[in-house]
Amino acid sequence: MIAVQARFCGRCGAQILPGAAFCGRCGAPQVEAAIAAPPAAPPAAYGYRLAQPGAFPTAGRVKVPQVMVVGGLVLILAVATVAVSAFALYRVIGTHSTCTTDCGPKLVTPLPEQSTYRNSTFRFEVDYNSQWKVRTQDANGLSLGTKLGRLDVVGSRSGQSLSQQIDGVVSALPSSTWQSVTRVSDLKGAHIGAQDGLGAIYSANVVGSNSTATKVRFAVIAATRGGVSVVIFAVNPADPKGSPNGIPEGQQFDYLCQEFRWP
Repeated sequence: MIAVQARFCGRCGAQILPGAAFCGRCGAPQVEAAIAAPPAAPPAAYGYRLAQPGAFPTAGRVKVPQVMVVGGLVLILAVATVAVSAFALYRVIGTHSTCTTDCGPKLVTPLPEQSTYRNSTFRFEVDYNSQWKVRTQDANGLSLGTKLGRLDVVGSRSGQSLSQQIDGVVSALPSSTWQSVTRVSDLKGAHIGAQDGLGAIYSANVVGSNSTATKVRFAVIAATRGGVSVVIFAVNPADPKGSPNGIPEGQQFDYLCQEFRWP
C-alpha cells in the first residue's frame, strides 16, 4: 500500500484533502508544489510585537557614565593624599613631651634690636635685648633686668676653678631673701661664647618686699679664657613643666651666651 503524502495549504497551513484543488479553510487554490511544502508556523495566538535584540540591557552589565568614573578616581586620590599628609605630620610632630631638664642646645631666634655691652677692664663684649634694662654697671660687668627676671655678667681674674666660682656666687646670695636654695642638675653643654664652661641649675624661694615668697629657677655658668673668668647668673620665675630647665627665658639667656665675645 502506497502512503499518500499529506498536503497543506500554503496560505493558512490547513491540511488539503487528497485531490482538492482549493483549500477547504481559506479557499486558496492549490498546486502540486504545495505537496512538499512544509507546514507553516501557526499564527500567533496574540498580536504582540516580538522584542528586538538589544532593546533591553544584558543581565549583569551596568553602564556607568564616564564622568562618575573620573570623579571617583579623583576622590580616591584626594583621600589618599590627605592620609599620607596626616601620617607624615604625625611622624614629624608625634607625641614629644616638653623637655624640662638636661636639655640639649636648641635653635634660637635671634633677639630683636640688640644692644651691646663692652667691658673696658676685661675687654669682653656681649649682646643683649634692647628691651632689657641695665640695672647696674661697673668696671667688672653689668646687671640686666629682663622681661621676667634678671641676668648678671661679671668678669674677674680669679684663679679659682669653675666649680669654686659657681659655688661662690650661690653662697653669696643673701639667705634672708634667697631661701631653700637647692641644686637641681648640672647644665650640660654650658658655654660662654666660644669657650666651654661649667654650669648648674638651682631652685629657690625668693622673699619679696611684701614677705611673699616666689619660686624661682636660676642658672650659674662660669668659663675662663686667657686669664679672664666670666660668670653669668640668670634667674626667672620657676616653670618646671613648661620650660626647659624650668626657666621661661632660657633660650634668650642661651642666645646671650652664644653672642658673648672674648677679648
